[in-house]
Amino acid sequence: MKVSLGSNKRILGLPQLRLNKTRSEYLQGYLLLLPSFLFLTLVIGYPLLRSLQLSFNRFKLTEGIDSERFCGLCNYIDILKDPFLMTYLKNQIIWVVGATVLPVLFGLAIALLLNRPLRLRWFWRSVVLVPWIMPIATSSLTWRWIYDRQWGILNYVLNSLGIIQSNVGFLTDRAWLWPSIFLVAIWMWFPYNYVSLMAALQAVPQELYEAGKIDGTNAWSSFWYITLPGILPILNLLLILGLIWSMNDFTLIYLLTEGGPGIDSTTMAPLVYKTSFRFFNLGKGAAIGVVLMAFSMVFATLYLTRSREEQ
Repeated sequence: MKVSLGSNKRILGLPQLRLNKTRSEYLQGYLLLLPSFLFLTLVIGYPLLRSLQLSFNRFKLTEGIDSERFCGLCNYIDILKDPFLMTYLKNQIIWVVGATVLPVLFGLAIALLLNRPLRLRWFWRSVVLVPWIMPIATSSLTWRWIYDRQWGILNYVLNSLGIIQSNVGFLTDRAWLWPSIFLVAIWMWFPYNYVSLMAALQAVPQELYEAGKIDGTNAWSSFWYITLPGILPILNLLLILGLIWSMNDFTLIYLLTEGGPGIDSTTMAPLVYKTSFRFFNLGKGAAIGVVLMAFSMVFATLYLTRSREEQ
Protein backbone atom coordinates (compact mmCIF):
# COMPACT_ATOMS: atom_id res chain seq x y z
CA MET A 1 0.00 0.00 0.00
CA LYS A 2 2.84 2.39 0.77
CA VAL A 3 4.45 1.78 -2.58
CA SER A 4 1.11 2.12 -4.28
CA LEU A 5 0.35 5.34 -2.38
CA GLY A 6 3.75 6.78 -3.22
CA SER A 7 3.29 5.82 -6.83
CA ASN A 8 -0.13 7.47 -6.84
CA LYS A 9 1.38 10.64 -5.37
CA ARG A 10 4.05 10.67 -8.00
CA ILE A 11 1.50 10.03 -10.72
CA LEU A 12 -0.82 12.71 -9.34
CA GLY A 13 2.10 15.11 -9.12
CA LEU A 14 3.10 14.80 -12.79
CA PRO A 15 0.18 16.75 -14.24
CA GLN A 16 0.77 19.55 -11.71
CA LEU A 17 4.45 19.73 -12.69
CA ARG A 18 3.53 19.83 -16.37
CA LEU A 19 0.92 22.50 -15.68
CA ASN A 20 3.45 24.66 -13.84
CA LYS A 21 5.90 24.24 -16.69
CA THR A 22 3.24 25.25 -19.19
CA ARG A 23 2.41 28.37 -17.18
CA SER A 24 6.07 29.37 -17.06
CA GLU A 25 6.32 28.89 -20.81
CA TYR A 26 3.27 31.09 -21.31
CA LEU A 27 4.76 33.74 -19.05
CA GLN A 28 8.05 33.60 -20.92
CA GLY A 29 6.22 33.95 -24.23
CA TYR A 30 4.33 37.02 -23.02
CA LEU A 31 7.54 38.58 -21.74
CA LEU A 32 9.17 38.05 -25.13
CA LEU A 33 6.19 39.69 -26.83
CA LEU A 34 6.20 42.65 -24.44
CA PRO A 35 8.74 44.82 -26.40
CA SER A 36 6.75 44.37 -29.61
CA PHE A 37 3.51 45.13 -27.80
CA LEU A 38 4.98 48.33 -26.32
CA PHE A 39 6.30 49.36 -29.72
CA LEU A 40 2.92 48.80 -31.40
CA THR A 41 1.20 50.68 -28.60
CA LEU A 42 3.52 53.63 -29.11
CA VAL A 43 3.44 53.65 -32.92
CA ILE A 44 -0.18 52.59 -33.56
CA GLY A 45 -2.17 52.72 -30.33
CA TYR A 46 -1.37 56.28 -29.26
CA PRO A 47 -1.88 57.87 -32.72
CA LEU A 48 -5.15 55.97 -33.06
CA LEU A 49 -6.48 57.21 -29.72
CA ARG A 50 -5.22 60.73 -30.42
CA SER A 51 -7.00 60.76 -33.80
CA LEU A 52 -10.20 59.59 -32.16
CA GLN A 53 -9.89 62.38 -29.60
CA LEU A 54 -9.17 64.97 -32.29
CA SER A 55 -12.26 63.94 -34.24
CA PHE A 56 -14.40 65.27 -31.36
CA ASN A 57 -12.45 68.51 -31.04
CA ARG A 58 -12.40 71.72 -33.02
CA PHE A 59 -8.75 72.25 -33.88
CA LYS A 60 -7.56 74.51 -36.70
CA LEU A 61 -3.88 75.36 -36.84
CA THR A 62 -4.74 78.70 -38.46
CA GLU A 63 -6.40 79.68 -35.17
CA GLY A 64 -3.32 78.85 -33.11
CA ILE A 65 -1.73 75.80 -31.56
CA ASP A 66 -3.79 76.29 -28.36
CA SER A 67 -7.16 76.54 -30.14
CA GLU A 68 -8.16 72.90 -29.60
CA ARG A 69 -11.59 72.74 -27.98
CA PHE A 70 -14.07 69.93 -27.45
CA CYS A 71 -17.09 70.24 -29.76
CA GLY A 72 -18.69 66.79 -29.78
CA LEU A 73 -19.92 65.72 -33.21
CA CYS A 74 -19.22 69.06 -34.91
CA ASN A 75 -16.61 67.63 -37.28
CA TYR A 76 -18.84 64.75 -38.32
CA ILE A 77 -21.67 67.22 -38.96
CA ASP A 78 -19.29 69.31 -41.08
CA ILE A 79 -18.54 66.22 -43.16
CA LEU A 80 -22.24 65.65 -43.82
CA LYS A 81 -22.69 69.34 -44.73
CA ASP A 82 -19.72 69.37 -47.13
CA PRO A 83 -21.10 70.43 -50.56
CA PHE A 84 -18.64 68.10 -52.30
CA LEU A 85 -19.40 65.05 -50.16
CA MET A 86 -21.25 63.21 -52.92
CA THR A 87 -18.33 63.76 -55.30
CA TYR A 88 -15.91 62.33 -52.75
CA LEU A 89 -18.15 59.32 -52.14
CA LYS A 90 -18.61 58.74 -55.87
CA ASN A 91 -14.84 58.88 -56.41
CA GLN A 92 -14.31 56.52 -53.48
CA ILE A 93 -16.75 53.95 -54.86
CA ILE A 94 -15.30 54.15 -58.38
CA TRP A 95 -11.78 53.79 -57.04
CA VAL A 96 -12.48 50.94 -54.61
CA VAL A 97 -14.45 48.87 -57.11
CA GLY A 98 -12.08 49.40 -60.01
CA ALA A 99 -8.85 49.04 -58.03
CA THR A 100 -10.16 45.84 -56.40
CA VAL A 101 -11.80 43.97 -59.26
CA LEU A 102 -9.53 44.84 -62.20
CA PRO A 103 -6.19 43.72 -60.66
CA VAL A 104 -7.83 40.46 -59.50
CA LEU A 105 -9.28 39.75 -62.96
CA PHE A 106 -6.01 40.58 -64.70
CA GLY A 107 -4.06 38.50 -62.20
CA LEU A 108 -6.44 35.60 -62.84
CA ALA A 109 -5.97 35.91 -66.60
CA ILE A 110 -2.18 35.90 -66.27
CA ALA A 111 -2.28 32.97 -63.83
CA LEU A 112 -4.46 30.94 -66.22
CA LEU A 113 -2.11 31.75 -69.10
CA LEU A 114 1.11 30.91 -67.26
CA ASN A 115 -0.39 27.77 -65.77
CA ARG A 116 -0.42 26.28 -69.26
CA PRO A 117 2.63 24.63 -70.86
CA LEU A 118 4.58 27.45 -72.51
CA ARG A 119 8.12 27.90 -73.76
CA LEU A 120 10.28 29.72 -71.19
CA ARG A 121 7.43 29.60 -68.72
CA TRP A 122 9.85 30.02 -65.82
CA PHE A 123 11.05 33.29 -67.37
CA TRP A 124 7.58 34.76 -67.87
CA ARG A 125 6.56 33.74 -64.36
CA SER A 126 9.47 35.80 -63.05
CA VAL A 127 8.97 38.81 -65.33
CA VAL A 128 5.39 39.43 -64.23
CA LEU A 129 6.62 39.96 -60.65
CA VAL A 130 8.64 43.07 -61.61
CA PRO A 131 5.81 45.58 -60.84
CA TRP A 132 5.42 44.02 -57.40
CA ILE A 133 9.14 44.48 -56.67
CA MET A 134 9.12 48.19 -57.55
CA PRO A 135 8.30 50.65 -54.73
CA ILE A 136 4.85 52.22 -54.97
CA ALA A 137 6.24 55.76 -55.09
CA THR A 138 8.66 54.86 -57.89
CA SER A 139 5.91 53.25 -59.97
CA SER A 140 3.49 56.13 -59.43
CA LEU A 141 5.99 58.84 -60.35
CA THR A 142 7.19 56.85 -63.36
CA TRP A 143 3.64 56.50 -64.67
CA ARG A 144 3.02 60.19 -64.02
CA TRP A 145 5.93 60.96 -66.32
CA ILE A 146 4.68 58.48 -68.92
CA TYR A 147 1.25 60.17 -68.90
CA ASP A 148 2.59 63.73 -69.00
CA ARG A 149 0.76 65.75 -71.65
CA GLN A 150 3.78 67.66 -72.89
CA TRP A 151 6.79 65.45 -72.21
CA GLY A 152 5.26 62.02 -71.65
CA ILE A 153 6.54 59.10 -73.70
CA LEU A 154 3.01 57.73 -74.21
CA ASN A 155 1.91 60.82 -76.13
CA TYR A 156 5.14 60.70 -78.14
CA VAL A 157 4.59 57.07 -79.15
CA LEU A 158 0.91 57.59 -80.02
CA ASN A 159 1.78 60.66 -82.10
CA SER A 160 4.56 58.79 -83.86
CA LEU A 161 2.18 55.98 -84.79
CA GLY A 162 -0.44 58.42 -86.03
CA ILE A 163 -3.04 57.22 -83.52
CA ILE A 164 -3.62 60.73 -82.11
CA GLN A 165 -3.26 64.14 -83.75
CA SER A 166 -2.69 66.18 -80.58
CA ASN A 167 -1.39 65.34 -77.15
CA VAL A 168 -3.82 63.83 -74.65
CA GLY A 169 -4.02 64.83 -71.00
CA PHE A 170 -4.36 61.37 -69.53
CA LEU A 171 -4.42 62.70 -65.97
CA THR A 172 -6.21 65.99 -66.70
CA ASP A 173 -9.00 65.06 -69.15
CA ARG A 174 -12.05 63.56 -67.43
CA ALA A 175 -12.57 60.99 -70.19
CA TRP A 176 -9.10 59.53 -69.63
CA LEU A 177 -8.66 60.16 -65.92
CA TRP A 178 -10.00 56.99 -64.28
CA PRO A 179 -8.90 54.56 -67.05
CA SER A 180 -5.36 55.95 -66.69
CA ILE A 181 -5.43 55.58 -62.89
CA PHE A 182 -6.83 52.04 -63.11
CA LEU A 183 -4.10 51.02 -65.55
CA VAL A 184 -1.51 51.97 -62.93
CA ALA A 185 -3.47 50.14 -60.22
CA ILE A 186 -3.55 46.99 -62.36
CA TRP A 187 0.16 47.27 -63.06
CA MET A 188 1.07 47.63 -59.39
CA TRP A 189 -1.31 45.15 -57.76
CA PHE A 190 -1.95 42.31 -60.20
CA PRO A 191 1.30 40.40 -59.36
CA TYR A 192 0.15 39.66 -55.80
CA ASN A 193 -3.17 38.36 -57.10
CA TYR A 194 -1.35 36.39 -59.78
CA VAL A 195 0.90 34.62 -57.26
CA SER A 196 -2.00 33.72 -54.98
CA LEU A 197 -4.19 32.48 -57.82
CA MET A 198 -1.34 30.53 -59.42
CA ALA A 199 -0.88 28.64 -56.15
CA ALA A 200 -4.63 27.99 -56.01
CA LEU A 201 -4.69 26.75 -59.62
CA GLN A 202 -1.87 24.29 -58.98
CA ALA A 203 -3.77 22.92 -55.99
CA VAL A 204 -6.76 21.92 -58.14
CA PRO A 205 -6.52 18.11 -58.70
CA GLN A 206 -5.61 17.24 -62.29
CA GLU A 207 -7.85 14.18 -62.09
CA LEU A 208 -10.86 16.48 -62.27
CA TYR A 209 -9.72 17.87 -65.61
CA GLU A 210 -9.04 14.39 -66.94
CA ALA A 211 -12.52 13.29 -65.88
CA GLY A 212 -13.95 16.38 -67.54
CA LYS A 213 -12.24 15.54 -70.83
CA ILE A 214 -13.78 12.08 -70.72
CA ASP A 215 -17.19 13.70 -70.22
CA GLY A 216 -16.57 15.97 -73.22
CA THR A 217 -16.23 19.34 -71.47
CA ASN A 218 -14.80 22.26 -73.42
CA ALA A 219 -12.40 24.93 -72.11
CA TRP A 220 -15.18 27.19 -70.79
CA SER A 221 -17.03 24.36 -69.04
CA SER A 222 -13.79 23.15 -67.53
CA PHE A 223 -13.08 26.62 -66.14
CA TRP A 224 -16.62 27.22 -64.88
CA TYR A 225 -17.25 23.85 -63.24
CA ILE A 226 -13.75 22.77 -62.17
CA THR A 227 -11.28 25.67 -62.01
CA LEU A 228 -13.53 28.39 -60.60
CA PRO A 229 -14.94 26.31 -57.69
CA GLY A 230 -11.39 25.23 -56.83
CA ILE A 231 -10.02 28.78 -56.62
CA LEU A 232 -13.18 30.52 -55.37
CA PRO A 233 -12.10 30.64 -51.68
CA ILE A 234 -8.82 32.37 -52.59
CA LEU A 235 -10.65 34.61 -55.04
CA ASN A 236 -13.04 35.78 -52.32
CA LEU A 237 -10.19 36.52 -49.92
CA LEU A 238 -8.31 38.49 -52.58
CA LEU A 239 -11.38 40.61 -53.31
CA ILE A 240 -11.92 41.40 -49.63
CA LEU A 241 -8.23 42.16 -49.13
CA GLY A 242 -8.26 44.35 -52.24
CA LEU A 243 -11.18 46.31 -50.82
CA ILE A 244 -9.23 47.01 -47.63
CA TRP A 245 -6.08 48.04 -49.50
CA SER A 246 -7.78 50.28 -52.06
CA MET A 247 -10.06 51.92 -49.49
CA ASN A 248 -7.05 53.11 -47.49
CA ASP A 249 -4.65 53.74 -50.36
CA PHE A 250 -3.16 57.22 -50.38
CA THR A 251 0.07 56.99 -52.34
CA LEU A 252 -1.08 56.05 -55.84
CA ILE A 253 -3.78 58.64 -56.45
CA TYR A 254 -1.97 61.42 -54.61
CA LEU A 255 1.30 60.95 -56.49
CA LEU A 256 -0.49 60.61 -59.84
CA THR A 257 -3.05 63.42 -59.65
CA GLU A 258 -3.02 64.88 -56.11
CA GLY A 259 -6.78 64.37 -56.26
CA GLY A 260 -7.18 66.50 -59.38
CA PRO A 261 -8.06 67.92 -61.71
CA GLY A 262 -9.97 69.90 -59.13
CA ILE A 263 -11.51 67.18 -56.96
CA ASP A 264 -12.36 64.78 -59.80
CA SER A 265 -10.12 62.02 -58.41
CA THR A 266 -10.09 62.94 -54.72
CA THR A 267 -10.87 59.92 -52.57
CA MET A 268 -11.14 59.71 -48.79
CA ALA A 269 -7.50 58.94 -47.98
CA PRO A 270 -6.05 61.94 -49.88
CA LEU A 271 -8.91 64.03 -48.47
CA VAL A 272 -7.67 63.31 -44.93
CA TYR A 273 -4.25 64.67 -45.88
CA LYS A 274 -5.60 67.72 -47.69
CA THR A 275 -8.01 68.63 -44.91
CA SER A 276 -5.39 68.21 -42.19
CA PHE A 277 -2.22 69.59 -43.75
CA ARG A 278 -3.38 71.91 -46.53
CA PHE A 279 -6.43 73.46 -44.92
CA PHE A 280 -4.97 72.88 -41.41
CA ASN A 281 -8.27 71.55 -40.03
CA LEU A 282 -6.92 68.72 -37.90
CA GLY A 283 -10.25 67.99 -36.22
CA LYS A 284 -12.20 67.44 -39.42
CA GLY A 285 -9.30 65.54 -40.98
CA ALA A 286 -9.24 63.19 -38.01
CA ALA A 287 -13.01 62.70 -38.27
CA ILE A 288 -12.71 61.70 -41.95
CA GLY A 289 -9.95 59.27 -40.99
CA VAL A 290 -12.09 57.72 -38.25
CA VAL A 291 -14.99 57.21 -40.67
CA LEU A 292 -12.65 55.63 -43.19
CA MET A 293 -11.19 53.37 -40.50
CA ALA A 294 -14.68 52.26 -39.43
CA PHE A 295 -15.55 51.13 -42.95
CA SER A 296 -12.17 49.41 -43.28
CA MET A 297 -12.75 47.54 -40.02
CA VAL A 298 -15.94 46.05 -41.44
CA PHE A 299 -14.06 44.53 -44.37
CA ALA A 300 -11.13 43.55 -42.14
CA THR A 301 -13.51 41.62 -39.87
CA LEU A 302 -15.02 39.93 -42.92
CA TYR A 303 -11.54 39.03 -44.17
CA LEU A 304 -10.50 37.50 -40.83
CA THR A 305 -13.75 35.55 -40.65
CA ARG A 306 -13.28 34.14 -44.14
CA SER A 307 -9.64 33.30 -43.42
CA ARG A 308 -10.60 31.31 -40.34
CA GLU A 309 -13.30 29.48 -42.29
CA GLU A 310 -10.75 28.50 -44.93
CA GLN A 311 -8.30 27.27 -42.31
